[in-house]
Amino acid sequence: MNTQDKMDLCRRLASSFRRYELHDDLVQEGMVALLESEARGNHSPDTLRMDARLAMQNFISLRQGPLSIPTTRHTRRNARAIRSGSETSVEGMDPDTYDSLKVALGASPALLEGDEVLYEGHTEGYLWVQQVQGLMKDTLSERDYEIFLLKYGPDEWSLVDIGKKYDITKQRVLQIDNRIREKLKSVVES
Repeated sequence: MNTQDKMDLCRRLASSFRRYELHDDLVQEGMVALLESEARGNHSPDTLRMDARLAMQNFISLRQGPLSIPTTRHTRRNARAIRSGSETSVEGMDPDTYDSLKVALGASPALLEGDEVLYEGHTEGYLWVQQVQGLMKDTLSERDYEIFLLKYGPDEWSLVDIGKKYDITKQRVLQIDNRIREKLKSVVES
């Protein structure tokens, strides 16, 4: 993917959020995410697109550049406590991280908006989604992760269409899907 293709992708993604006042910032966040993803060795267009979109979602959700807030069940519990008015951490979170979380939640009480995604006042839910995506990336190979996103993502590709994309049969896609679900099930149960 050349630089012009990356810019076009980021512009399309930024426009899809319908947040025109943030358009230039979103394009910038997306480009940085694309370059960082490529530096990590990701060259699949689907993975690059997803990384750019996630960076833009982070930016909108937090109304600032992404913060280093660990996305764990402790974060979700502390986020709920902050929303309930608590001034201190309920899970013994590092004070600086807790303050960053308070800033992030205070800056984004209303909305994270995208094509199919709407988090209205549920930043802790968004943080949970990020944690699950990170877990999936760590557990699955790049191809398996892409297949999972195609099959269960907003576009919900058919087994036949996924097979055509990867030049494999419908039955092979089904086998891969079953393997993916088994891997994720084993991770969740452990």
